[in-house]
Amino acid sequence: MASFENKNVFITGGASGIGRALAESFAADGAKVCIGDISDGSEFANSIGGAYYKLDVSDEDNTRAVYQAIEKEYGKLDIICLFAGVALEDTILEEFDMTKARKMVDINLMGVMLGLKYGTRHMNDNGSIITAGSAAGGGMTVAMQGVYSATKAGVHYLTRTVAIEQGSRGIRANTLCPASIAGTGMMVDEDESAEAKFFGGITALGRMGRPADVVNITKFLASDDAGFITGGEFTVDGGLTAGLSNNVIEAMWSD
Repeated sequence: MASFENKNVFITGGASGIGRALAESFAADGAKVCIGDISDGSEFANSIGGAYYKLDVSDEDNTRAVYQAIEKEYGKLDIICLFAGVALEDTILEEFDMTKARKMVDINLMGVMLGLKYGTRHMNDNGSIITAGSAAGGGMTVAMQGVYSATKAGVHYLTRTVAIEQGSRGIRANTLCPASIAGTGMMVDEDESAEAKFFGGITALGRMGRPADVVNITKFLASDDAGFITGGEFTVDGGLTAGLSNNVIEAMWSD
């Protein structure tokens, strides 16, 4: 894996889940890591030699101020990872609470839009942006996930747009489409429970994903090794969106 020595990296949602794992990994490879999160990540940031900024990604003034503060303190960014997101659905669209729907739109979609809007202004040429989409919204959805999927589909198209608009600066923008990733706070843990076995069993590989699975491809896309890759969507789903797994077929035909 390429070195990130002396690279400035900003990660939203960096205090927990995949964002936290990514921050640890970038820092271990020599990057200066800044994390933005609505939850307090100051102690964690200090532990990896990074910096924490309190950030509500849905707040435009807060977003603008954080990017300005990072550039003033550390210089322009080389890598931006927009990973903050929430999943609040628990019922069908017909019965869905619109307060929850608006919150998901504000955080998942508008939060990424603001991150892209202000992030590119405070970024070096030839930088890399990675956004967190989802397999839900990247070719599939399921019942009771309609709003979440819609916000993630929007992330995919916003990221494509930035890839086109910022290409003349050499800035690349790509989206990850993960699914069934354990240990994120938005999915069950890989703990041998019936629910975990179900989520693992519906993938072609027969297991749930882990934060490291997402970290590895994120760092590849952030590296110079991916220098001709932009505007893409990359599934990290164990084959979930490829089609029905053997386990699902067997369950359908069992007595």
